[in-house]
Amino acid sequence: MQNIKSFTAVSLAAILAYFQPIHSVLVSITCLFLINFIFGLVTGIATNKEGFNFRKAFDCISEISVFLVILSVIFFICDHLGANGEAMQAVSTITYTLIYFYSVNILRNLQLLLPWSKSIAALHKIFSIEVLPRISRFLSKEDIPSSMGKSHRV
Repeated sequence: MQNIKSFTAVSLAAILAYFQPIHSVLVSITCLFLINFIFGLVTGIATNKEGFNFRKAFDCISEISVFLVILSVIFFICDHLGANGEAMQAVSTITYTLIYFYSVNILRNLQLLLPWSKSIAALHKIFSIEVLPRISRFLSKEDIPSSMGKSHRV
């Protein structure tokens, strides 16, 4: 039994040492996940009168686990290809994307919790802007001059 504990401890230490370059990223994503989880739980309890839902909690934990595994696998593959800089670039890009989406969700939950707060509403509106649908809507309504000097709708 002692040999199994020692083997497990040494293996875990080796894995943690290998992923040391992205340790801060993994910890940051985990903290962001916990904040998102807490605000989602509090919002569900306060606004929807929900209790703790194990299914939603499991889904949330599964989601963050998938993200952490994806980040680790990308780092592992790029590291074995000898592309350390590219590995950090890929991990950083995914991390900033996760930060953006989790932040929008946290702000949405805060807006539901504090509907009177204009600053939270403004932050949520700024961060949750969907650029591509607005551009396509803008282009579909905009008159574009043709080469003949007439205007037509796109």
